[in-house]
Order: sequence, then C-alpha cells, then structure tokens
Amino acid sequence: MASPETAGRRDRKRSQTQDHLARTAARLFDAHGFDAVTMEQIAADADVAKGTLYNHFPTKEAVLAHWIHIELANDLKHLAGDIGPHTTFADGITPILAASADWCERHRDYLPPYLRFRFQEIGTSARESESGGARDMISAFTWLILKSQEAGEMRTDLSAEHLALMFHHLYLSALLRWLDIPGLKLGEEFASVVRLFIEGAASPAVKISKSRK
Repeated sequence: MASPETAGRRDRKRSQTQDHLARTAARLFDAHGFDAVTMEQIAADADVAKGTLYNHFPTKEAVLAHWIHIELANDLKHLAGDIGPHTTFADGITPILAASADWCERHRDYLPPYLRFRFQEIGTSARESESGGARDMISAFTWLILKSQEAGEMRTDLSAEHLALMFHHLYLSALLRWLDIPGLKLGEEFASVVRLFIEGAASPAVKISKSRK
C-alpha cells in the first residue's frame, strides 16, 4: 500500500497533468472552435500520448468541463475576499452571479456541450471524482446560506447543503433559459432566480391573506 506522502504526490501529479491537458484544450478551442478540435489534436499539442489523454478524460466534453471548473475555482478564489463573515445570502450571491454571467456571456458556445456533459454525469460515480470543481460553486452557495441561517434570515428546517443544491438547480435553469431564448440578459435571469429562491413563488397578496388567518 502506498504511503500517504506517495499517494498525495501521485494525486498532485495527476491533477497537474489534468490541468495541463485542459488548458491546452482551451487554447485550441479558442483558436479553432470546440467542434473542430479533436482529442488527437489535444494530445499532440499537450505533448502526451493519446492513451494518456484518454486515461484522464474519456471525452472532449470532459476536458472542457475540467477547464471550466478551473476557471470557476479561480473566480471564486478572487471573490472570496469580497464576501465577509457576516455577508447575507442576497448580498454575497450578487458578485458571484455577476462574475458567472460575465464569464458565460464570453464563453456562450462552450455552455451547451458542457451542460450536456454535466447532465449525463448525474447518477454516475464520476460525478464526485471528475466534477469536484462544479461543487465548489455549491460549496459557496452552502456557505452563504449557512450564514443567513445563523443570522435568522433563512429557514433552518432544511440543511444549508440541501438549500444550496436546490439553488444550484435554479441557477442551471436560468442558464438553460438564457441559452434557449434569444435576447435575454443572463444577469436578469440570475436576479430572477435569486428573488424566487428568497421570496418564494407566492404573490404578496397570498402571503398577506394567509398571515391574517
């Protein structure tokens, strides 16, 4: 059995190789378009054997997903300093979604293959191991929701993790709607799901009527 130090070194080397492959692929995608680039081109430009590439990523979409998760992790790291320990969900989610909207608008063509890949991953064992970067965003949502729960600003009968996953589904629905309907502004779609998540779908009149009973 490998020692913890050896296992850690092996994991770091694997992660570095995956990052190198994903960044190489991203440069090719930018230069030629996602559809035009082949796995063989990625392997050649990264100076690795084709088998090495396939050992890390079974498909081109998986390479794209890894690169997007690298970008996501970097963005969240930069935003962490803007979110203080007492930031509410409504205030903290604003810069995160603004950065996400900006990135998505600049990389719109990558989103359909990425989202198809993510939905195909549902229920598979690869979801946790290969898509950990996607869960970084859910972790950010969870942290903000937990702070709002501690401040008494959000319900506590559901865990922060549960609520964060539900919000992430709303986030994805906003992306899908934006991709499907021309002319929509992604920032406005994100703002709508934040309001829906915080305020619910009932009209103010219904809420007032119920409170008087």
